[in-house]
Amino acid sequence: MNTYRLEPKESERFYPSRIREIIKRETDQIMQKEKDFAEKYSDEEAKRIATEISDQVRNVLKSTNETALIPRHKVIVQSVVGEKAGQGLKITSKSLWHSEYDNSATYTYETVSSVLR
Repeated sequence: MNTYRLEPKESERFYPSRIREIIKRETDQIMQKEKDFAEKYSDEEAKRIATEISDQVRNVLKSTNETALIPRHKVIVQSVVGEKAGQGLKITSKSLWHSEYDNSATYTYETVSSVLR
């Protein structure tokens, strides 16, 4: 009997709303500690914060408790931190995925001086 599955079970599907809540929770938690950055943008701090958010979200999603949400998915975490200076921001990426089973989740956090996505 072949046990290999080409698609996830319904309970294993990637639902962006579930993941977005995790991203929001972790980003909000990190940014609560970064009061100075919220007031004044700094390139060095932006780099550190983007890395910290990416690492924390990835670690939480890979943890035993959260992996139950998406056990058969590869997790890619990208965070962008930019200064608010009256300009627009467009972020694009390219990947190969199955349109019925693969998906993505995003969260935007704004402060007086910066935007995190």
